[in-house]
Amino acid sequence: MKKKLIQATCLFFVMMLIFTILSRVSDSVNVIQIQTKNPANQMITHEVKGSGKVEGSQEVAVFVLENLQVEQVMVHAGQTVKKGDILLKLSQNSIQAALKNLDDKVKTLEGQAKDLESQKKVNSQKRAAEQTWAGNSYDLAVQSGNVSVDNARAEVQIAQQRLDEFYREKEAKTSGDDLSGFTDGEEGFNDGETTVTQEDDSATETALQDDLRARQEALNEVIAGRNQTLASAGKAVSDASTPEASDSTLENVQRELENARADMEKVTVLQSTEGVISSPSDGVIKSLSVQTGDLTGQTAAVVLYSADGALRMTGTISKDDIKYVSAGTDVKITDNNNNDISGATVENITENKEDNDIRDLSIIMPANSLSIGQSGDFSISKDAGPYSCCVPLSALYQENGKVYVYVTDTENTVLGTVMVARKVEVTVQDRNQTTAALGEGSLSTDQAVIVQADRELKDGSRVRISEN
Repeated sequence: MKKKLIQATCLFFVMMLIFTILSRVSDSVNVIQIQTKNPANQMITHEVKGSGKVEGSQEVAVFVLENLQVEQVMVHAGQTVKKGDILLKLSQNSIQAALKNLDDKVKTLEGQAKDLESQKKVNSQKRAAEQTWAGNSYDLAVQSGNVSVDNARAEVQIAQQRLDEFYREKEAKTSGDDLSGFTDGEEGFNDGETTVTQEDDSATETALQDDLRARQEALNEVIAGRNQTLASAGKAVSDASTPEASDSTLENVQRELENARADMEKVTVLQSTEGVISSPSDGVIKSLSVQTGDLTGQTAAVVLYSADGALRMTGTISKDDIKYVSAGTDVKITDNNNNDISGATVENITENKEDNDIRDLSIIMPANSLSIGQSGDFSISKDAGPYSCCVPLSALYQENGKVYVYVTDTENTVLGTVMVARKVEVTVQDRNQTTAALGEGSLSTDQAVIVQADRELKDGSRVRISEN
């Protein structure tokens, strides 16, 4: 009996041990495996990356006379050329036709210029003659008018003198009659004679007054006539002296003639070079505005980057990254062979014409680095901080516009003290691609922040630090 009791007791403890092991195994399966890290005091490094293509900073435009046919284009965009390399060949027939047209144009313009110069000379001589004639006519009018006025004034003076003489004689006669004595018979006779004399004197006086008045009116008419004549002669002088309206016809023809002669010289040079257009310097072709068979226009036929100028890399960055980039910032360049190039700097940042969310970046390249047309990657770094509470970016969670992290905590259960995850709301001051800087007081440096978990975390989830 005692033996059976011992066996039963042993069996009980064995079963309890088995159940305990099974419970522990089941519990361990449900525990989330995690990795943690304590907040650190560190800098946040922002990296702006992208790719770009090397271009020249000094452009050279190659112009060709208009309306010449391109026989053959010898280069393409991106091609490296040396000074003197052939860029284009122009049609010889096109050059010959242009030369003939320009020769005809020059001759026509020369004839027009000669005619205009002759006409200008004739007009000048005619104008000078008109001015001389007008001046002489005015002087003659002054002289003639003054003579006429003087003569008329003299006639007035003579008439006035005659009238004055008449009054003096009349007064003298009247005074003589008053002083002489008469008999009665003589007095009667003289009364009759006096009456006749008075009538004659009255008629004479009237005649003299009329004559004076007529001569005075004649003087006024002469003066008015002289003034009118002088006014007309003065206007003729003024009209002859008035500046002529500007006429730039001759100057325009002469300018057009100069341009035609200059174009003719250019075409003559093209004829001597058999229509070959050569590169003016070492460089790389940026663009061409003509193709084989086209006619040349007003724009540059070829534009190339001169090898003499500095090189620049052009690329794009996000509008949000411009706060980390400024002119003069150092740039790390990596070529297609993963070789790092130092010494590059940001030249400028400009708005992109097609997309408002990106910005165009221009980088000045160091000498003897990449060549025009080559591509590469660029990286620009800017440090911020230091910040006292930095955690890996993988520790952050976001829900309903709020940011939080999980930290480890302990909790007492029937199985003993266990580790659990606790949700803590935080604020983010700064972040980059790997690290986030949290606001002051969000966490303490001795708290273990969960940075990785093998399953979804919730507040209160059982966790265990992974040994891997």
